[in-house]
Amino acid sequence: MFRNLIFDWSGTLCDDIALTIEATNYVLEQYNRNPLSHDDFRAEFQLPYPNYYAIKVPEANIADLETHYRVAFDNSKTEVELLAHALDFLKFCTARGIRCFILTSMDSNAFALQNKQLDTERYFEHIHSGILNKEDYIATLMQQHGLKAQDTAFIGDMQHDVHAAHCAGVTAIGLLTGYNNAAQISEARPDILLPDLAALQQLMQRCPAPAPDSIILKGLELDCHIGVPDEERACAQRLLVDIELVSPLPFVAMQEDIECSINYFTLSQRLVELAQEEPIKLIETLASKLAACCVEEFGALEATIELHKFIMPNMSYSAVRTSLRRR
Repeated sequence: MFRNLIFDWSGTLCDDIALTIEATNYVLEQYNRNPLSHDDFRAEFQLPYPNYYAIKVPEANIADLETHYRVAFDNSKTEVELLAHALDFLKFCTARGIRCFILTSMDSNAFALQNKQLDTERYFEHIHSGILNKEDYIATLMQQHGLKAQDTAFIGDMQHDVHAAHCAGVTAIGLLTGYNNAAQISEARPDILLPDLAALQQLMQRCPAPAPDSIILKGLELDCHIGVPDEERACAQRLLVDIELVSPLPFVAMQEDIECSINYFTLSQRLVELAQEEPIKLIETLASKLAACCVEEFGALEATIELHKFIMPNMSYSAVRTSLRRR
C-alpha cells in the first residue's frame, strides 16, 4: 500500500498535548492573556504556530515567544508518552520494510530528547524537526530521500499536516488522536480519516506489502571442506550459492551512491573467504553463516541463501535454502 510513511509527532505518535497547553499558557501569561482550557486550545490552535501567535499576541516577536515557550516546556514536570497503538504500528512498519520519517515543527533538541526517552529512535530513517512550515518544506524532504508521491503517505492530526500532504501530492492520512477534532481536520479534506493508528494498521494489513527492491546473485562458486564423514571433508568441494538480498534502501533513493547500496563484488569475495575459513559438516550451517554475513556485515534488510552441493552421484545436486531478516 505504501513504501514510505512520513509522520507528524505530537498528537500522531506522541501524547504531549497537556505539556503543549501548559507551555502555551505560560507564553500567553507573559503577554497578559487569559489561559486556555483543553477544549479552547483544541478549538483554536493551528499550525504553523507563528501564524497562530501573530493573531493571539500580535505585539510579540517570534524569537521572544519561542524563548518563553522553551522555558515552560523545558521546566515542566508534565510527562509525555506514546499514544496507544503507536509502538505496535512502528513495529509493523519495520516488519514490512516501510521507510519511516518524522516531519515536525517541534524544536529539534526537545524532539531528540523525547525520541530518546520514548525509545523510538530505531524506527525512523531520518528526522526533520524544527520545521515551522511543513507545506513549504515537504518537497525538500521528498527530494532528499528520493520518495515517490504515489508510494508515500503523510500521517498527521492537524489541518496543516493534511495541507502539507496535498502540497506534495502524497496520500493525506488524518488521525483523530491529537490536536484537531474530526470537524476541524475534515475541513482540510484528508484522503483517509481514521480514529487511530490501529485502524490504519488494519487497513494496511488488508493490502499486500509492496515487493522490496532486491539484489540477486546467481551461481557464486565456493570451495569448502564440507561433509559429515571425515573423508568427505578431506578435500575441498565446489558449491554454488544463489543469493537474494533486500536492499537497505529503495534503488530510487540511492542517487548513484555505491555507499547506499550493497557492493556485491566485495560481498562475493567475503562469502568465498567465509566458506574457506574452516571445515563444516552441514551445508545448513554454511548457509546460515552466509546469510548472517549478508545481513550483519553488509547491511541487507533480508538475505535468502540457496546453497547447492554436488556430491550425490545419482542427482544433479542437493540444496538448502534459508532466510534471515535484520532485527
